[in-house]
Amino acid sequence: MRRSILLALALAGLAGCATIPPFPEEALLGVDRSVTVADLRRDPAAFLNRQVLLGGQILATRPRASDTEVEVLGAPLRDSGRPRDTDRAQGRFLIVAPEFLDPAVYKPGRQVTVVGRVSGQAERTVGDQPYRYPVVAAERLRLWAPEPRYYAYPYEPYPYPYPYPYPYWHFYYGHHPFGHYHPYGPHFRFGLFHHFYRHHPFDR
Repeated sequence: MRRSILLALALAGLAGCATIPPFPEEALLGVDRSVTVADLRRDPAAFLNRQVLLGGQILATRPRASDTEVEVLGAPLRDSGRPRDTDRAQGRFLIVAPEFLDPAVYKPGRQVTVVGRVSGQAERTVGDQPYRYPVVAAERLRLWAPEPRYYAYPYEPYPYPYPYPYPYWHFYYGHHPFGHYHPYGPHFRFGLFHHFYRHHPFDR
């Protein structure tokens, strides 16, 4: 019985570690997962109409009359399909979604993954520099929930040496240079309750 319970817990742990794809398998049929944003930027014409799986961090979302354009800073994907949090960006690209996407939801900094077809390129500028954006017509879109952040605070060691010589328990058990130890302070030893402590069986 115990062995069965341990086996069930181990299987549950393995299931929890398994990656969950952001899209159903049928949506990924025909997708060329080897294509990256950097590949598209080098030669967008070579990948025209190629079905791709890309993702990254949203830079801007611009609703238009009949669709929404999402500007994304591309990043490599994890096994789960979520973009990695890395400074090694692959370049920018544009997602064109056929529906309205609210910029308050698809806001800068959020991560997104798209399944779509390469539909061409668009010439824009980044600052004063010309920039060629690959354009992907979205078929499936996944907006990821923000990941929790954990911060580690450095432990600051105690700056002062321990003031009592080893072994410190001698103070507790009656070897203090100012007399026997009393847990309630010296005023109990020499104050109002001196008579009580003097005759206490443990005060020897």
